[in-house]
Amino acid sequence: MPLTFLETLSNADHEQIQFLRDPDLGLFAIVAIHDSQAGPAFGGIRRCVYPHLVDGLRDVLRLSSAMTDKCALAGIPGGGAKAVVLDRADLDRDAAYRLLGRYVENLDGRWFCGPDVGTGARELALIAESTRFVTVPGSDGPGDLATATARGVIAGLEAVAATLQGTERDKAELGRFSYAIQGLGEVGSLLAHELRERGARVIASDVDDTRLARAIDQDGIEPCASEEILAAACDVFVPCALGGILHDLSIERLRFRAICGSANNILATDDHGDLLAQRGVLVAPDFVVNSGALILGAGYHLFGERDPSAAIDRIGEELLALFARARSEGLAPTRLAVQIAQERRAAARSLGAGPFFPHDLNSGGKR
Repeated sequence: MPLTFLETLSNADHEQIQFLRDPDLGLFAIVAIHDSQAGPAFGGIRRCVYPHLVDGLRDVLRLSSAMTDKCALAGIPGGGAKAVVLDRADLDRDAAYRLLGRYVENLDGRWFCGPDVGTGARELALIAESTRFVTVPGSDGPGDLATATARGVIAGLEAVAATLQGTERDKAELGRFSYAIQGLGEVGSLLAHELRERGARVIASDVDDTRLARAIDQDGIEPCASEEILAAACDVFVPCALGGILHDLSIERLRFRAICGSANNILATDDHGDLLAQRGVLVAPDFVVNSGALILGAGYHLFGERDPSAAIDRIGEELLALFARARSEGLAPTRLAVQIAQERRAAARSLGAGPFFPHDLNSGGKR
């Protein structure tokens, strides 16, 4: 039985959870800062419709926690945060994002916000009118975040292909496998193009018929109905939409050999990662694979780095090592990744004196 609102709130291990409300703007948002022991928190602002307030709370808590794990595994001196904005008909979006910008600025560097579902370049530009602590794609910012994410996913897919082939990553042939992409947004479209360039068969679905038609015309992908993509007869499933899609019912439909994509929190629970591993499905942990944008944004904000391509490419090597260790220890890769992240977070806490504060920016988030 799902937890109630108060039960969900009381079980959270977050440093800070705030509810932002402005009736005049139609704004109701939840901000969750999960962990800033090792450095500033990083995480995007998601805007979407939630059936109930508790659904938004569950989403922001899980997303922000995953960002902390993502930082730990990417070696970034920072932690996780997220915000969800409850989208509704009376929401004054422009004014709401400007207000969020003032809120972020008042945190004075404790949280660097960025894109997420419903929050793109336009919304980030509105936030940037009143805060320095936002990652805005473009010439004056760190670069193209979608491209960075896609680069990391390709590195992850190379690791998956190498594991399936039983070879080294530099000898892996992505074109030998078929792929089912769920979601052709910025990242999904880039992945479809790259995989087709490498000679792979690509099936894809999207709720936007225009995006699907464009991918058919430009890259020759094969269309699939959204409700059928999980049952597609392909080697690798590439989720690039919303999370929580792998659960008791959907897992029964899967025919894939591996799963690797850009979507966050694809597992309904950690137990579903164990179940997939027991069935012989190789799952690349999403918070390892989709960390390219985080690496790009954090490197820019903390160290002034503008070309982290080498660090993003190392995602592939990290995954290969993770897969090998998971096999030797008899653990699901998703379970092991969480365990490693927790170990690294504990080590970071042992070196720190408490939550991150703005003066630490002068040392790149290090103490």
